[in-house]
Amino acid sequence: MTTARGGAENSVVELAGQLARLVPGVDVVWWRQGGPAAGHCGSARLHEVTDWNGYQQALTSVCSPADGRPVVVISSHRTMAADVLLAPHARVIPVVRHVVNAEQVLRVIDPDSGAMVESTIGDLPWDLLSAVPVWVGISHASSAALRTHAPKARFVSTIHNGVAIPATVPARTRPHTGRLMVASVARTVPWKRTDHLVRAVADPRLSTAVHLDVFGEAGSHQGELEKLARELTAPVRFLGYEDDLPQRLAGYDLLATASVQEGFGRAVIDAAGAAIPALVPNAGASPELVIDGLTGMVYAPDEPGELVAALTEAFLDRKMLVTMGSAARALAEAWYTPGRCAAQYLKLMIGQRPAPRALEALR
Repeated sequence: MTTARGGAENSVVELAGQLARLVPGVDVVWWRQGGPAAGHCGSARLHEVTDWNGYQQALTSVCSPADGRPVVVISSHRTMAADVLLAPHARVIPVVRHVVNAEQVLRVIDPDSGAMVESTIGDLPWDLLSAVPVWVGISHASSAALRTHAPKARFVSTIHNGVAIPATVPARTRPHTGRLMVASVARTVPWKRTDHLVRAVADPRLSTAVHLDVFGEAGSHQGELEKLARELTAPVRFLGYEDDLPQRLAGYDLLATASVQEGFGRAVIDAAGAAIPALVPNAGASPELVIDGLTGMVYAPDEPGELVAALTEAFLDRKMLVTMGSAARALAEAWYTPGRCAAQYLKLMIGQRPAPRALEALR
């Protein structure tokens, strides 16, 4: 279910395309609730719907194959309870794309009405979900949070997202300026903590040495961030969403992030595809994607001055950034591939025995 454009949506499309190369039957049910149309899913069959009724019909149809083959549904936290009810003979594998905590409000579908409702992880319908055999976290941080805050989740596996890497490094389009050109990719919502980046580049020690461009859809925090940048006279621009991120990021020296709840952080791998290193906080999934001092830099998000100090170090050593960028691309090509991701999902699916109800239905 898509409500915005971003890394999660791109990852779904890439996973479906790769799975369709491995198994004969892959269907994508793409429920647009204000979000974008689906991208190219390779040879996977696409069912695009716009409302609850359409979703029910599409999912029920694809989960009832005429030849009686077993079905596995790769679900999400938004629709997982509904999927368990709509596909009683399928194995449902929920994928949680957050680092959840006990108080965090999740937007999920009420399986009875189809309405989007808010719920904490402890208030989810565990009478249904406790029967789910396996869950997936898209990072070790995401999986660890699930084990802590969703003890009724029986088994949790970690499968990092795969990200399509350009075959060749995009041509550098960096403007000829003495400033350190920094990019951030984040929808302008509070939990992305873009205000920390704005304040850092506005620091008097950096304001004439650094420039920050923020890519991402305008969210609830957009107006406040623009006002903050004006008040601080921060060297910041808000450029909106861009589809061709690796090409765009080739115009920068460094990617910087500030979120401490990132479930994966696709932008770090998008930047690596352009041979651009990342500066990330030591929280959430971000430090899983960056080897500090080799493929990028990791800073303590709660230590005053750490972000400014890291940006200053990057400004003073551009050669270091080039070396880190090359290593970041090599790491992304070796591990964060859509093919590796699809193979891990396939192995997980094969390991799931058909549910007893499914066996009864096939007799």
